[in-house]
Amino acid sequence: GGGGGTNMFIYTSPSFSGATLTVAYQNDGGAAGVAESYDDFAIKYVPEMVEGLTLGYGQGDKNISVDVDDKKSTGYVKYAVGGFTLGYQMSESDHDTKTSGLDSHAYGVTYAVNDDISVGYSYHEVDMDSGRSTGTFTQESTGISASYTMGGMTLAGAINETDNMRGVDSNDFESYEFNLSFAF
Repeated sequence: GGGGGTNMFIYTSPSFSGATLTVAYQNDGGAAGVAESYDDFAIKYVPEMVEGLTLGYGQGDKNISVDVDDKKSTGYVKYAVGGFTLGYQMSESDHDTKTSGLDSHAYGVTYAVNDDISVGYSYHEVDMDSGRSTGTFTQESTGISASYTMGGMTLAGAINETDNMRGVDSNDFESYEFNLSFAF
């Protein structure tokens, strides 16, 4: 949701005791959808004393037009132990118009059964401002995935379901995907 275009400055620091900082600045010259300068930052922390833990936070602020700001922020935690990887993320988007705010949270877990087989489950919920439309409902998505690798071949699949897409009641979708890939 950030700006982008010419004259964007991005800096990523080296890791200091497990912390890495990334900052970006975009002046308004040539960026589509940006009325003034745009800036954001993110920090990722991998504490040395807790193996497998990663924490992160990022936020950005963009001026869309006169007196209309778009502010986004997100934070996450990921922990890998043994064959399990667990993750949780919360995000918020506040727009100065009353009908554009979003709050979401998501979590996922994957398990590497062995070097060849992995399975996973994920859940994502998006709460939209009630001013977006009458009868706005919470969007909920779930997914199950699995993969099997043998030599240079990988067979993978996923089944996903989304209810109340874009906050519209009964706007429900199901999808599946299966892949077979070969590495030579």
